[in-house]
Amino acid sequence: MGRFVVGVSGASGVVLARLLIQELMQQGHVVEFVMSQSAQYTASIELGKEWATANKWVQQFSSEAGQIHLHPIQDLGCAIASGSYPVDGMVIVPCSMATLAAISIGLGDNVLRRAADVTLKEKRPLILVPRECPFSELHLENLLKLSRLGATIVPPIPGWYTAPKTLEEVESFIVGKILEALRLDHQLYPRWKSYS
Repeated sequence: MGRFVVGVSGASGVVLARLLIQELMQQGHVVEFVMSQSAQYTASIELGKEWATANKWVQQFSSEAGQIHLHPIQDLGCAIASGSYPVDGMVIVPCSMATLAAISIGLGDNVLRRAADVTLKEKRPLILVPRECPFSELHLENLLKLSRLGATIVPPIPGWYTAPKTLEEVESFIVGKILEALRLDHQLYPRWKSYS
C-alpha cells in the first residue's frame, strides 16, 4: 500500500479532508497527517469539538485499516519535511490562499508548507484543493504558477451530472476526484459511462 501526506490548512471544507483520510486508510494506505492551527479552529466550527485538534483527528481514525501518523505543524525536523522520506504524494485539502501563496514562493515556514515544497522538488504528486470564492487575479496567478511547477489543482466543484441528492454525495464526488488525481481507485461515485 501507499504512503500519502494529507495536509489540512485553514480554509473552509475540512469535511473533505476527513473523508479523504477515511478513504485512504480504508484502502490500507499510511497517512502522514499535518494540520495548521487555523484548520483546527475551522474544524471545531464545521465538524464540532470532537474534531477540534489534530490529536483528536488521529484518535477518530484509530480504528481504520491503515495507519495515521501526526506531524506537529512546527516540527520542521519531522520525516515529511525531508525529501529522503519516501511518500507517494501529498494532498492539501482544503488549501487556503495563504498556504497557496507560501508554497508558490517556496516559503517552508511550517511543516505543511515545507512538505509541499519537498513534494514539488522531488517531483511527486502534489494535489491542491483551493477553497476560495471568488478567486482574485493574485489567487489565479499563484494557482497557474503551481500548476506549471507540477501541482495538480482540484477545486472542490460538484459533478452535477451525478444528480447528487445529498451533501454527502457532493463531498464523495470531490474526494473521488482527489483520489483519481493520486491515481487511486475508489467507489465513491459512478463513472461517467454509468450515466450515458
